[in-house]
Amino acid sequence: MKNTRHTLPLRLRWPILALLMFFAGCAQPDKGISHISTTPSPAVGKPGYITHKVERGETVWAISKRYDVSPQTIIQLNGIKDVTDIDVGTELLIPGTDSSAHAITTSAPTTVTSASVSGKGFIWPISGKILKQYGDIINGHKNGGIDIEAQVGQDVLASNGGVVEVVTENPDGWGKVVVIRHNGGLHTWYAHNSKILVSKGSWVKRGQVIAQTGQTGSITRPELHFKVFKDDKPVNPLSYLPGE
Repeated sequence: MKNTRHTLPLRLRWPILALLMFFAGCAQPDKGISHISTTPSPAVGKPGYITHKVERGETVWAISKRYDVSPQTIIQLNGIKDVTDIDVGTELLIPGTDSSAHAITTSAPTTVTSASVSGKGFIWPISGKILKQYGDIINGHKNGGIDIEAQVGQDVLASNGGVVEVVTENPDGWGKVVVIRHNGGLHTWYAHNSKILVSKGSWVKRGQVIAQTGQTGSITRPELHFKVFKDDKPVNPLSYLPGE
C-alpha cells in the first residue's frame, strides 16, 4: 500500500502544524511562559484590537479560548516562533474582540432531535437541548461553539467524515477532546467527553461513534461542547448542521 503520510497538499500542512503547535503548548505547562519571539504588527493601536498581557502558565490555546479567536491568528499576528515558551508579561495583540462585553446573555434552549444530513453534509453529534448558542456572551467572552445538554455515556457521532487530527485530555478545562479534519478547510471538535473511542490519525465516517459524553473539564453538568472551524477560524455550527 502506498504511504501517503508525507504527501499532504501544502494547503493542508499549515492547519495540521498549527494544531500540533498549540496543543504542544498545553502539554508543557511546567515550562510556563518564558520565551516568545514577536515582531511589530501594523495593527497595533487600530480600533478592533486589544492587547493581552501574558500571565504565568498561560498557553496560546488558553488565550485563544478566552478571546474566541483561532490560535493560528494569534501566532501569525504576533510573529510567535515557539508557542511552548513565552515570556511572562509579553503583550500579545488580539484582533476582533470587544472587551466591553460583560453581561451574561443566553439564547432560549432548543432541543435538537434531527438525525438528517444538512446540505453541507453534516449531522448533529448528539441529540439534546442546546444550553448555550454560538455567540452567547458569558462572563464577557463570546461562546465559540454550542453547548448541548447530555447524559453521561451518550454516543458522540462524527458530524462528518474526516481524519482524527487531535485526541487530548483537559487542554485548559475542555476535558477529553477530539478534533476531526474535514475537506474544505473545516475542522470539528468535541469537548467534555467521558471516553474517547478513536485514535489520532484514524479515518472516521459521518455518524461513526467517536466518543461518549461526560462531565470532564471545567463544567458543572454533563454536556457536549461542539465547535466548527473554517480555515482555522470559529464559525457558527448551526450554519453547517441540519435544521431542527
